[in-house]
Amino acid sequence: MDQTLWHRLAVALGIGLIVGLERGWKTRDQHGGQRLAGLRTFAITALAGGVLAAASLPDRFAVLAAGTFVVGALIVAGYLISTPQQRDFGMTTELAMLTTFGLGAVAVLGAPLEATAAAVVMTLLLGLKTEFHSAIDKLDRPELLATLQLAAMAVILLPILPNRDLGPWGAVNPRVVGMLILLVAGLSYVGYFAVRMLGARLGLALTALLGGLSSSTAVTVAYARRARAEPALAAMLGAGIALAAATMVPRVAVELAAVNRSLLAALVPTLAALLLVPLAAAFYLVVRRRDNASGGDLKLGNPLQLRAALGFGALLIVLFIATAGLRRALGDAGTYTVAAIAALLDVDAVTLAMAQDSARGTLDAATAQRAIALAMLVNTGVKAVLAAALGGSRLLRSASAVLGLALLTGAVAAVATLR
Repeated sequence: MDQTLWHRLAVALGIGLIVGLERGWKTRDQHGGQRLAGLRTFAITALAGGVLAAASLPDRFAVLAAGTFVVGALIVAGYLISTPQQRDFGMTTELAMLTTFGLGAVAVLGAPLEATAAAVVMTLLLGLKTEFHSAIDKLDRPELLATLQLAAMAVILLPILPNRDLGPWGAVNPRVVGMLILLVAGLSYVGYFAVRMLGARLGLALTALLGGLSSSTAVTVAYARRARAEPALAAMLGAGIALAAATMVPRVAVELAAVNRSLLAALVPTLAALLLVPLAAAFYLVVRRRDNASGGDLKLGNPLQLRAALGFGALLIVLFIATAGLRRALGDAGTYTVAAIAALLDVDAVTLAMAQDSARGTLDAATAQRAIALAMLVNTGVKAVLAAALGGSRLLRSASAVLGLALLTGAVAAVATLR
C-alpha cells in the first residue's frame, strides 16, 4: 500500500469535513432533501477530487479535467433545481463545493498542507458572513477607498517602482520610498479603524492612545479645543494628549525594527523616557479623576487619501536629498538641521529617512541615532506648545507640563547615551 497516497486521501477527506461542517451547520434547519449540500456531500466531493487526482497521475490529467467537468455540471444542475424552491440566488455554497473538489485534488497532487490551509481560510470566510456584512454596512465610502488604496499600493504600485538609486547623489530609491510609505500608511490605517470601531465606547484616555497611532497631532488639536470648551475635563484631556504623544515611541520602534534594527538598542533610553513619563502622568490623572467621559468626538482624517500618501512620499524624497546634500556641505550639522526642521511636520519621515540612509551605509549609525532622537524631542516640544496654544492655561498645567518633563528627561537620556 502507498502510505503517502493514503495520507493525502485522508487529508482530502478532512478538507471536505472542515468545509462541510460549516455548510451543514449553516443549513441545519433545512430538511436534508431541501439543501444542495451538507457535511457528507462536501466530504465526498473533496474525496472525489482526491481520487480523480490520484487516477490522473503521473500524466493522465485528462481524467481530472473530465471529473472536474462532471462535478461542475452536477453543481450547476443542483443550483438550477434548488434556486426556484429556496428563492435564494446566491452561489456561495456552489462555489465552495467546486473549490472543495479542487482542494481535494491539490492535496493528493502534492500540496496537502497548502490545500488544508486554503480550506481553513475558505471556511473562515464562509463562517464570518454576518461579521463581514456588518462591517461592510458600517464602512463609509472614504474608508472603502482607503482600503482599496492601501491594497493598490501594496500589490500594484510597489512592485513596479524601480529598485535602484536615483536623483542627486543617488539619494533616492523609489522602491524603498514606496515601502516606507506603505509601512506608515499601514500603522495609520490600524489606528484609524481602532478608533472608528471602538472610539464611541472608550474613555478619553484610551481613545487618545488608539488615535495617536493614526495621528497624534489630530488628537492634540481635538482635545485641546475640547478642553477650552469644557474646562472641567481639562485634566483628563491633558492626559489624553500626553498618551497620544507617547504613541510616537512604539511607532518609531516599529519603523526602526522594520528598516534598520541595529539603531534601536542605543535609542532605548531616550524612547523609554519619552514613553514612560507621559504614561505615568496619564495613569495618575486617570486613576485620580476616574473620569469615563467619551472620546467619541475625536475626528481623524482618513490617513490613506492619495494626496496624503503622495505628500508623505514627497517629504521622504526631500529628506533623502536634503540630508545627502547638507551632509556633504555641513557634515553632521546638516543632518541634524534637516531632522529638526522636518520633525516640526512629521517624525515618522525623519525616522525612516535616517534609518534607511544608515542601512545603505551613507550615514553612520551614531549620527542617525542622534538625528532620530533630536526629531523625537522636537516633535514632543511641538505637541506641548500646540496643547498650550489651543487649550489655554489648563492644558499648560497638564499636557504641556507632562510633555515638557518628558522632553527634559528624554534630552538627558539622549545626551548621556548618544555621545
